[in-house]
Amino acid sequence: MGTLRTLLAISVVVGHSWSAGMVFVGGRNAVQLFYIISGFLISYVLVESKSYKKISTFYINRYLRLYPIYFAVAMLSLIAVLISDSGFFEVYSKNPISADIFLVLSNVFLFGQDWVMFSGIENGQLTFVTDFRQSEIALYQGLIVPQAWTLGVELAFYLIAPFILPSRKLIWVFLVLSLAVRVCLVLDGVGLKDPWTYRFFPAELALFLIGALSHQILMPFYIRVAGEKIIFLSKLTSMFMVVGLVCYSMIPLKEVVKAPLLFAFFVMVLPFAFIFQNQSHLDKKIGELSYPIYIGHMLAIWAVVSFSTKIGSTNIFWISICSVIVSIVYAIFLNKLIGKKFEKVRHKLRN
Repeated sequence: MGTLRTLLAISVVVGHSWSAGMVFVGGRNAVQLFYIISGFLISYVLVESKSYKKISTFYINRYLRLYPIYFAVAMLSLIAVLISDSGFFEVYSKNPISADIFLVLSNVFLFGQDWVMFSGIENGQLTFVTDFRQSEIALYQGLIVPQAWTLGVELAFYLIAPFILPSRKLIWVFLVLSLAVRVCLVLDGVGLKDPWTYRFFPAELALFLIGALSHQILMPFYIRVAGEKIIFLSKLTSMFMVVGLVCYSMIPLKEVVKAPLLFAFFVMVLPFAFIFQNQSHLDKKIGELSYPIYIGHMLAIWAVVSFSTKIGSTNIFWISICSVIVSIVYAIFLNKLIGKKFEKVRHKLRN
């Protein structure tokens, strides 16, 4: 699972740096597959391993996982903004005070960053909009780490997970409600348009819960049926999943057919990937880079593009390759200097 998570993070990097078509699974698919993985892992720590005696300890643990690295990236991004004179602060100078407060709070606390994608300025006032691009001022340009809006979705799930995941009945109830929300959005005509496709938490909740059901139903079933062969099957399946993610864009099917098949297959075999991660030290090490790669990649892309502009290079292929490399190197340093130190604290909390 660690290698899969890192591959998904790289898919997002390529999606943001490459404009010549989909590579790997594409950015949107990668984000939604992350939601499924998150549902699986949070279900494991809350229901099976029972790592937290208090809900507050679970919240603190998730805070220590996300925020320290995020704040480091945010500070470096702020320095990059000052260096590049990108017009970031112009958003705040043009906004009404309510929008400025909203952006500052979401940048600091992460909660609400996803709702920035459903907010806009109309007649000089902060208001709800169905398309964040249809606004007098592009509020999303006021996010210091733009891709962190997905953390807002994640945090919303973490907030309710301790109360839902221990009850299988509640999981099914909220799954049905979330799917109903998605159906209503599609019937209303907005469900297949960004930002409603993968940024609206009530509709995305279904993906988290499907991941939780993969853990609670499929994993015990596989272990019971496979017995001693489960380790071998986990290695074989994990390798097959890695190849599948890498070659996904080359499969000659339309995306409307291919994507549902990808998600269905991913949910079915996710328990094998988790078992493989628990058996492989290398897979765990690779997985540690997934979050730092994701949260730091836009800064890495900015650095690569800035350097390429100075030397007069506009080759999009090499810019994308270099962006991936810089993102990985950047992630290694973030993980070593910040992630590992806070991981020790998180380990003590779990024990």
